[in-house]
Order: sequence, then C-alpha cells, then structure tokens
Amino acid sequence: MTLSLALANAVTGLRANTAQTELISNNVSNALTPGYSRKDIVLSPSAPGGQGSGVRIEATVRAVAPGVTEARRLSAADAGDGKARADALSRLAAAAGEPGEQFALATAADAFDAALAASADTPESAPLLNAAVASATNYVSAVTRVAAEAMALRTEADASIAKQVNVVNDTLGKVLSLNMEIKARQVSGGDSTALEDERARLIERITSMIPIKVVPREFGEVAIFAKNGAQLLDGNVFELEFTPTPLVTPDRTLANGGVSGISINGFAIRIGEGGNAGLLDGGSLSATFELRDSILPRVGATIDGIASDLIARTQGLAADPTLAPGAAGLFTDGGATFDPANLTGLALRLQVNPAVDPDLGGEPFRLRDGIGAAAPGEVGEDSLLRGLQDAMRELRAPPAGTDLTTQRDAAGFTAEFSALILTRASVSDSELAFRQGRTDGLAEAELTRIGVETDQELARLLVVEQAFAANARVVQVVDELLERLTNL
Repeated sequence: MTLSLALANAVTGLRANTAQTELISNNVSNALTPGYSRKDIVLSPSAPGGQGSGVRIEATVRAVAPGVTEARRLSAADAGDGKARADALSRLAAAAGEPGEQFALATAADAFDAALAASADTPESAPLLNAAVASATNYVSAVTRVAAEAMALRTEADASIAKQVNVVNDTLGKVLSLNMEIKARQVSGGDSTALEDERARLIERITSMIPIKVVPREFGEVAIFAKNGAQLLDGNVFELEFTPTPLVTPDRTLANGGVSGISINGFAIRIGEGGNAGLLDGGSLSATFELRDSILPRVGATIDGIASDLIARTQGLAADPTLAPGAAGLFTDGGATFDPANLTGLALRLQVNPAVDPDLGGEPFRLRDGIGAAAPGEVGEDSLLRGLQDAMRELRAPPAGTDLTTQRDAAGFTAEFSALILTRASVSDSELAFRQGRTDGLAEAELTRIGVETDQELARLLVVEQAFAANARVVQVVDELLERLTNL
C-alpha cells in the first residue's frame, strides 16, 4: 500500500467518523422529540477496480418497524372510535344524572310521585299543591334537559365531522407535497430522512380518525389507504367531501336529507352504519357519524317516548270532570294537546299545562279541582289527585320505537332509561380504557424499535471516537513518514 493510498483511506474514514458523530449527536438531541425516528449511516467498503480505497457512505436511513407501526395506527383508530362514543355517552349520563342526585331524571320522577301522594293525602294544603306543581315542572325540566343534550351532541357531532374531514384533506395535501420533495431528494442522491420524519408526524394527525395503511412506493413516496379499502392518497389526493349543518334538530336525518353524508371525489360512501362495513369505518370519523345518525337519534326517540307516555297518562284524564276526552291534561305538548303524528322532538316541547303553572299565570288549585276549573272547589276533595296518582303509577307497555323494554309506571320508564344510559356510558369508558391501554402498549413497543436509546447512542459514540482516533493516527504517521522522506 502506498502512502498516498493509506492517507486517502484514512481521510475517508475520518469523513465517515465525522458524519457518524453528527448523526449520533442529532439522535441524542432528539431523543425526546415526538415522532423522531433514530437515524443510522450505512457504510460500505470502497473498492474501485477491486482495490480497497477506504470506506464509502452509502446512505442515511431511518429506523422503522412497519408491522408494529401499522398495528399501533390501527389501534389508535380503534381508540379514537372508543373516545368519541365514551365522550358523548358520558355527557348524556351527566344530563340524566345518577338516581338520588338532586337534579337527576329518576330523582325528579320519584319526587313528583312523592309530591303527588302528599297532595292527595292532604288536598286542602295549598303549599303541598304548589309543591306538586313545582315538582311536575322539575320533572319536565329533567326530561327536556336530556333531550336538549342529545340534540346538542348531534349538532356537535356534525361540526366534529366537518372538522375531521378538513384535517384529513389538509393532511393528505401536505403528505402529497412531502412525497414530491422526498422523491426529488432521493433521485438527486440527497438525504430525505428529516422530510420522512415530518411526513410520519403528519400522518399521525389522522390515525385516530380513520384506520389507515401506509404503502411504500418508489423513491420514498407512500400511498395511504383506509383499512377497509378506500383510497386516500396514491399519486394524488382522494378528497373527502362533507357539508356541515349549523343546527341538527331532531327532525333532521340522513334519510330525509336534513344532514350530509360523506363522499370521496364525488362518490357517496357508507359510513358509521354499524358493523365496521363502511370504507372509512373504524375510527373517530365513523363513530361520530354513528353518533349523529344512529345512537343519539335513538336516545332522542326514547326520551320522546317517555314524554309521550307522560302526556298520554294525563291527557283527557277520566278522573278530571273538567276535561273533554283527549283534551290537554297536566303534561302537554307545548301547552296544547299532543298529536301522535308529531312525536319527533316532543321531549323538547314537553310542558306543564299553563292552567296550573303559576309562572305562566295558572293556579295550582286546578291540580286538585280540574284543569278547566274556573274557581277553587271543595278543598278536601282528593278524587282527581288520586286519579292522577293512579294514572302515573299504572303499568303500561313501553312506547313504540324506543329502547324501553317492559311494562312500567311513569317513574319506572325514567329509571330504566337512566340505567340504560349510565350502563352504556360505563361500558364505553371501560372499552376506551382497554383500547387506549393497548394503543399505549403498541406505542411503547414501537418506540423501543425506532426510538433513541441514549445509552446505546453514547456507546456508539465511544466506538466512533476510537475509530476517529485511529484514522487520525494513520494520517499523523503518514505525515511523519512523508516528512522523513522529504528530509532525506
């Protein structure tokens, strides 16, 4: 080996050692940076013409774990699905309240029953009549509160869909731009790993919304597909399209065109219909559609059924001689007679009859003497109060189109509804905890594969330092030999 060749070999070694030192220091400095993947330099012997001439830097590569990353992304979508459901059901549960809580739906039903019984036992007591009317008003408020929360959640779900669609489209557009930059870098022989990190961080923005699969393409580009097959990005963006609705009232449904569905590049697709059969199903986006179009409307239909049951028990009450058959009783549809053909949204219109509500100019004595009574009657008369009490306690079949399951009295229906909502919320919270725990476990496994372990990096740095010192020593020795030769 000539001295010049030895010097050239040492210089390539120093160049490689310098590059490795820079890369290791960059790894250590980014050890806690979210989305950063460990970088490594690929070296190979340089041997042009079959003669060894040092070391060559082939490329800088990112640490990847495709299988673990894909599993973690799919699990993140599952967790996103669970969180959307759990958040909505928790709010419904809070609106319904735990039985025994002051403003809970079941508590209001029991309080009205107790107040009605007290008035029936002491019909001459004006304070007890006032208390019974106030209790009926509280009962109505509890019913309408749950219905209003269901409507608010549907409106928020629609807005959330629009936001998620915008995030997905924006993200896909940015990933497409990075694809082109990465391709240009790799074609020109440049380092694209920093851009690949940024692209991976962008993709994470949508992993909880849609379960995705990322497929490598030539020159570092990637294509993105939904787990169930929908194309999102492959050479160009397949844009999601959705039209938000400012206020989603109970009568607005997907079937009647009151709210928007979703389409991809103009083609309508199914989503959130249950069973994870839709092309975009499996993440928070499809869960939000299911909440808006299925779960929450079902809750609304059930609370409307409870409202219709309350009205039906008092409308045209036989025990009230002042009421014509079918006339509005204690509980009304906005102060008027209820028409069964106008059931949708009834819980939002439920109202105590203005004739007995002092806040609306009514008189509580009409609870005892009749809704249509012009003046107080016999103060000791309890027949109407008893008749009203019997009507509220009568076992009736559950209203059609609801989630109520068996014959119950009025308070029993509210108790069953409350238990149903609270149980669903509890189950959703448990499922979310499991899904999130699984996602966290996969993220930890992924980090072990692609993250930066500072102890290992520092150990590598020591090896590189030794190699650098050895190459520097070669340069020094060659320099000394050349100096001796020149002094001969």
